[in-house]
Amino acid sequence: MKTSLRLIPLILLLAGCQSHMQRVADCKVGDWNAIGHKDGLLGEPANYAERKDFCDDHADKPAANDAATRYSAGWAQGNWDLWYTLGSKDGQQGSLAQYDRHANSEDVRKHKTPLNPSAYNAGWTAGNSDYWTAAGQREGASGMPLTQKEANRSKAAAAQLRFDEQAYTNGWRAGNRTFWSDAGYSDARSGTPDSEFRNRAAAARSAGVDIQEESYRTAWNAEIVNYWRNLGTQDATSGKEFGTRGREAKAKGLKIHEREYREAWEARLLTYWRDTGAADGYGHPFMLDQRIANASRDGVFSIPGTKDAYTNAWRQENARYCTPENAFERGRGNAGMAIEVCAPAAQNQLKHAYVSGQDFEIAAAKHRQAVDDANDLANRVRDVRGRLVRLEREIRANQEAKDRPVNDETVKQDRRREQERRELSDYLQRLERQLDDARRWVDRHDQQMQRLRREIY
Repeated sequence: MKTSLRLIPLILLLAGCQSHMQRVADCKVGDWNAIGHKDGLLGEPANYAERKDFCDDHADKPAANDAATRYSAGWAQGNWDLWYTLGSKDGQQGSLAQYDRHANSEDVRKHKTPLNPSAYNAGWTAGNSDYWTAAGQREGASGMPLTQKEANRSKAAAAQLRFDEQAYTNGWRAGNRTFWSDAGYSDARSGTPDSEFRNRAAAARSAGVDIQEESYRTAWNAEIVNYWRNLGTQDATSGKEFGTRGREAKAKGLKIHEREYREAWEARLLTYWRDTGAADGYGHPFMLDQRIANASRDGVFSIPGTKDAYTNAWRQENARYCTPENAFERGRGNAGMAIEVCAPAAQNQLKHAYVSGQDFEIAAAKHRQAVDDANDLANRVRDVRGRLVRLEREIRANQEAKDRPVNDETVKQDRRREQERRELSDYLQRLERQLDDARRWVDRHDQQMQRLRREIY
């Protein structure tokens, strides 16, 4: 989307106001080191005298005696940070130094930014080291040997790019540790015994990759606990239990965490029985015995907490289901309601509320029709009144016209208009009576609806 040309001056004005307000705020703070640093970082030449004059006009207190020194120190650091950042970004991208391009850029010329090749080169060198650290880390994490360093050295030489061997090596070693941690995590996640380390180590050795057994085992030991927890959660609703899993683990030499498995297994079953009780509680009878009898078929188990979990959830949902409000709303929607699952003492009230909901919808339909009828009659009354007003205006105008001839034709015309006026007046009175009657029906139906809703309790 293109910015409207009319908006550009306004945008520039607002930007200028923001800059002005920020400078005023800086002056009031009186931190001349920060003021100088901002100027340097923005690429502005050092100009203490101009800043001081501005602050003298807008600040509440004069500049400190050492303000010029502090401004100069701040500006020097800001200018250094500006060029250092430019160099660092170029270095991190793995490109050659671009100092000349920056020095001749439009921004530098526009702001008359003082050049600082030393800062740029320092930033570029640091960024270049970051680039090689990241490259080493990627290749180490992907399982490449450290000898890959030589390929990178050759690639850098071909591009006439500085190669930081130490940075690459440090990155590679960090990546190599990640490689072994990921391997340990992956094996434990899939339930592979940590004896798999020997196979991985042999493969790494043949590929010239450093072996980090501690990294592998630390990750494996941390994740194997989660493996057993996840397995317990999964088995709880798939008809499996620890006995089978324990035998399988022993057979393949996998470390066993029975306590974590059982805790997760039981927690998942308690959730299952709560969910089942809640589902049954909303409109279904109490079926705990039946659910327990069918547990094996459903791939679950009955545990000591089953009865309480199911019963409490069933009671909570049954209480929410067996309310007059719910019965009333279900009656309105003609959705049906299993009142027999509710407490016997409440069933009569619920039946009454359900029927009241049905009656409410009938009354609501009549109310809507009465409202439509009343609105139609109101429109007709408005139309007839308008016609009557226009006719009476015409009659008065004819009566008041001094130059209107009096003859048989005008007399007949007056009689016709008077007859029409009487007929419209009579018709209007009938419509108004009908409208009053329709509005009374609207009120009656509304009162009936309110009574039906009120009397469900």
